[in-house]
Amino acid sequence: MRAIAFYGKGGIGKSTTLSNVIAALSTKGKKVLQIGCDPKHDSTRLLLGGFTPTTVLEQFTAKGIFSLESVMFTGYNGVKCIEAGGPEPGVGCAGRGIIQTLHLLNDRGLDTKQFDYVFFDVLGDVVCGGFAVPMRDGYADEVYIVTSGEVASLYAANNIAKGLLRYTAYQGKLGGIIGNERVTKNERDIISAFAKRIGTEMVAFIPKSELVSDAELYSKTIIEYAPHTDLAKVYSAIASYIEQHKSLVIPKPLSSVELDEFFREFCYTLKLDRKTSTPLLTADNPTLSRLAPCTLPQKPITKPNKKASFMDTKNREPIHGCSLSGAFNVLSQIKDTIALMYSPKGCSYISFCTQLNRIQQSYSIQYLPNLLCTNMSEKDVIFGGTAHLKETLKELTGRFPKKAIFLITSCPAGIIGDDIYPVINEFNTEEQQIFHIPSDGVMGGDFYAGMLNAYKTVAKEFIDNSVIPEKDSVNLIGEQNLSTTADQNFLALTQLLTSLGLKINCRFIRYTNLTEIKKFKKAKINIPIINEPTVKTLIDYLNTNFNTETLEVPLPIAFEQTTKFIRTVANHFGKEALAEKIIKEAQTSYDQQIALTKNSFKGKKALIFNSSGANIDWLIRTLIDLEVNITKIYDSNFFYPPQEPKKYGAIAFESMYPVEKYDDAVRAFCPDFVLTAMSTTQFNNVVFDTFPVTPLYGFYSGIEYAKKLQLKLRIPFREGWRIDEQLF
Repeated sequence: MRAIAFYGKGGIGKSTTLSNVIAALSTKGKKVLQIGCDPKHDSTRLLLGGFTPTTVLEQFTAKGIFSLESVMFTGYNGVKCIEAGGPEPGVGCAGRGIIQTLHLLNDRGLDTKQFDYVFFDVLGDVVCGGFAVPMRDGYADEVYIVTSGEVASLYAANNIAKGLLRYTAYQGKLGGIIGNERVTKNERDIISAFAKRIGTEMVAFIPKSELVSDAELYSKTIIEYAPHTDLAKVYSAIASYIEQHKSLVIPKPLSSVELDEFFREFCYTLKLDRKTSTPLLTADNPTLSRLAPCTLPQKPITKPNKKASFMDTKNREPIHGCSLSGAFNVLSQIKDTIALMYSPKGCSYISFCTQLNRIQQSYSIQYLPNLLCTNMSEKDVIFGGTAHLKETLKELTGRFPKKAIFLITSCPAGIIGDDIYPVINEFNTEEQQIFHIPSDGVMGGDFYAGMLNAYKTVAKEFIDNSVIPEKDSVNLIGEQNLSTTADQNFLALTQLLTSLGLKINCRFIRYTNLTEIKKFKKAKINIPIINEPTVKTLIDYLNTNFNTETLEVPLPIAFEQTTKFIRTVANHFGKEALAEKIIKEAQTSYDQQIALTKNSFKGKKALIFNSSGANIDWLIRTLIDLEVNITKIYDSNFFYPPQEPKKYGAIAFESMYPVEKYDDAVRAFCPDFVLTAMSTTQFNNVVFDTFPVTPLYGFYSGIEYAKKLQLKLRIPFREGWRIDEQLF
């Protein structure tokens, strides 16, 4: 399969030329796909007989999820046609639409190998990074420029050559210039001279003909409408030229002064002096915060896969936060690395503060998140920010030569279409590796998609598959880095596992380092410690790609679930007798605490409002042990499918219950107290408390929560001073 892009000034006849070339190739038995990369979505009109196809962006906007068949249409002689589409004129960013389209087609499983040729028909006025995407690695390998002899058309052709030079590494991509006559003076000679000046040749010169207009009235190509004419032979000759795969070159575009001199010499034969000014734009010097140096294990450099940026949770509802922050939430936990956000400073500031505030509530030591930022500016957005990124990486690699760098891209980087991979390759070394975490905006998904993206990148790049598992060793998967109880729960898990004679090998990923991650496979099994879709997807990824084993366990919350946790783990390691001894000792202590606490709860009526979607079996079991009369449980979560708790006696349950009706339920049942998952909910004339959505782990966490609730029940609900409200 050969991927080829046709560029040219708008209105120069590029789409007409390409459609005819494709039609000519199809008559030679070639399987061809044309992808129209113009928001006008008229690139394939002649091949489809005037039919206006549904575009990729129309399908994506209307349905979100769509099939490849719904956007791929069959035209003349079996040619397949796809139109990207785009926003209405004057609205949105059409260049970003091209980026999104190509990602969507990859995500929908477009198999280009089934074609002999894939052609991209791209808007020729290269004004932003989006329209330059087909030039990049991974898309078109060859580029042809269509131009006339007019000044504006040649100016656009020179700009296209500049863009192509930017995305050409060691191998040329420019196949040649195709001249399309507009009947200007010495037009053929001018185009030929221009082609030579930029280091290529004129492939063909298409004479102006009324046949083109006649064929377009019938929505046909010349190959179909007038196949035996001289004009059809010209298009067939271009197809043959492409078939022969002439040598490709790296273009040598003209500077503005050289281009002006070319115009005056070849177009107007004028000899005038032209004054120029010195450019004023320079890259800003980003300010970097201080971090302590560290070492990095040796590992071969691998180029990130640009086409695998879609996460399994991108369509998850509801959307929670930003994938940029989600990625940093994971990467901030790896102590000997740096997270560099290619973003405006506001993005990094929010992520930094969120992480810092949560961490300071849970860590006993002062901890500074390992975040730096390029401080992307308005100038970067308009003119492209890779120069600024280079300056930042140059300073960063100089100050921290031994640290691994995770480059996290933000919304603006994706919108303007900056190609960061050449920059990464420039600074990547064996001693210091740079890894891209694509999280640029809505295409990167939500907070959880950003987390999963970071998890997968770290696993792929650092887990050593050759490590041999050790006996009685486990990995912990999915600790909640933003939870203020994360470290307390880790200590509780450590105690439980230690009591069974097990040790923790790696926390993936929580307060760890690259050495520990590299030895991930020393553990015999993985234990997920939270029941969440992102963690389940991560487990599937680890099991599939690293041949690891995961032990599905209930979260060790309160006595009943902790008992099941201990037994499940013990059964896997053949420690059943030890587990029963531990459970028996815990049962004695638990029964004693229940007996001491029961008098405050026995016979009291309670209502439970669960708006979080969390599993509250631990809470129900604890209240039943305390002989509380649970009158009814209301589930007010509208985002996830309701998970009705286990049936304990005659407890009533109602799902999808509106929050605004909470007071009605309280008045109807007159409970002694109310338990709710919403800290902002207020109730009148009844004692209420907020139960933890992320409870503590261990045998006694349920009864410990009950003891705190017990103190609240002892406080009079209507203190004497409240009577003063009657005075006002």
